Amino acid sequence: MTHGGKPFRPGDWAERLAGVITLFVKERHPGSSTASTWLAVPFVDGGARCLSVSGELADICPEAFEFVMRFAKDNELVVESDA
Repeated sequence: MTHGGKPFRPGDWAERLAGVITLFVKERHPGSSTASTWLAVPFVDGGARCLSVSGELADICPEAFEFVMRFAKDNELVVESDA
């Protein structure tokens, strides 16, 4: 959801962004492709597409973490933290 309360489009944005994170991780840490499955996980919450990003991504691949946070800011997406 955007800060304006509207669903973000396209509808598969979370899967696409998870794929980009996978590419970052593979490029920076060859052989770590399975790590991407727990670093960025698309899911649906109350009908809204979401992406859960592990805080460990900032340690494993800071460039990918910065990219995803910038993506959220540029697109006015709501970001929630467990920290």
